[in-house]
Amino acid sequence: MKTGKISEPILKRSVLKKISYKDKSVLGRAAVGYDAAVVALDDYKLVTSTQTVVDKRDLHMNRAFIKAVNNLAAMGVEPKYAQISIVLPEGMREIKLKMLMDEMCEFARVRKISITGGNTMVSAGVVNPVVTVSVTGIAAKDEPCNYKYKEEVKPGYDIVMINAAALEATVLLAYEKEEDLKSRFTSTYIDSAKDFIEYFSVEKAAYIGTKCGVKAMHDMSDSGVFGALWELGEAGNCGMEINLKKINMRQETIEITNYLGINPYIIPSTGSLLMVTLDGLGLIHELEKEGIEAFVIGKIVEGNDRVIINEDEKRYLEPPRNK
Repeated sequence: MKTGKISEPILKRSVLKKISYKDKSVLGRAAVGYDAAVVALDDYKLVTSTQTVVDKRDLHMNRAFIKAVNNLAAMGVEPKYAQISIVLPEGMREIKLKMLMDEMCEFARVRKISITGGNTMVSAGVVNPVVTVSVTGIAAKDEPCNYKYKEEVKPGYDIVMINAAALEATVLLAYEKEEDLKSRFTSTYIDSAKDFIEYFSVEKAAYIGTKCGVKAMHDMSDSGVFGALWELGEAGNCGMEINLKKINMRQETIEITNYLGINPYIIPSTGSLLMVTLDGLGLIHELEKEGIEAFVIGKIVEGNDRVIINEDEKRYLEPPRNK
C-alpha cells in the first residue's frame, strides 16, 4: 500500500468489513463519511473520534487534536475529554516534546477539554513523530447527532462549504517546500500561506450549523474537497451536483499548487466544512454574522451520480485514493 490515507476499497474490505460485532447501544460507528462514533447510554450519548498525524517535521503536530475536535463538532457535540498517544523517533530532543505538549495543553485549556491520559514512547520503528488523539463528547439522550445522513439528506437541499479548500495542504507545502517556493514567491507571501493554520478549526461554524438545523456535516481533511464530497454522498446514499467555480480557494493556494503541479482539490483541507441544509442562503447569513465565510457550492439530487460542473464541462467524482 502507498503512503497516506488508505483507499476506500481497502478500507471497506480489510477494515470495516472485519468489524462484525455491534452492541445495540452503538447508534453510529465507523463508516465512509462518518468520522465519529455515537454510543447510547442510559440518559446520554457518548460521541468519540480519533485522529492521527505523522509529519516529516515536528511542526503543528497538534493538528491531530484539531482534526479530532472538528469531527465531534461536525456531529454537533462539544468535546470534553481527550487521550493522547505520542510515538517519537530515537534521538528527538526532549524540548520538542515539551513544545508539542504546550501546544496540546493550550488547545485543550481554551476549549475546557480534560486530557485524561494516553501514552508516550520513543521507538526505533518510527522515523517521524506520530501523534494520535482521541476525543470524547457527551450529548443528552434527546439531543440530535449527525449520524443519520441517509434519513436526513434529501434532494433539493443545498450544500454549503465554509472557509476555503486545501488550507491544511497549503500550510504544509509552505513549510516543506519553502526553499523551492522562494525561487518564485516572496518570503512575506509564503509566510501568509503558513498563517492559514489559524483557520483549521471549524468548531464555531459547526455549532452554528447545529443551531440552524443543518441535516448533515462533514469536515474536510486528508482527501480534500473532492474526497469529502464523495464521502458525504456515500454517507447520505445520495447524488449531488457541484459548481466547481463556487468552491472557494485562497490565492496563495492557487498559486503555490499551480507552481508545484499539484491538484488543489484532492489535498488535505482541514479548516473547511461541508453542510447540507434546506436553506443555504439563510445558513450563510448566520455564519457571516460571526465573520465566517460560506458559499453554496451545489445541491443534493436524485440518484447517486456525483457530478462536478465547470461551465459546459461535467466530470464524475470518484472515491478518494491515496497517492
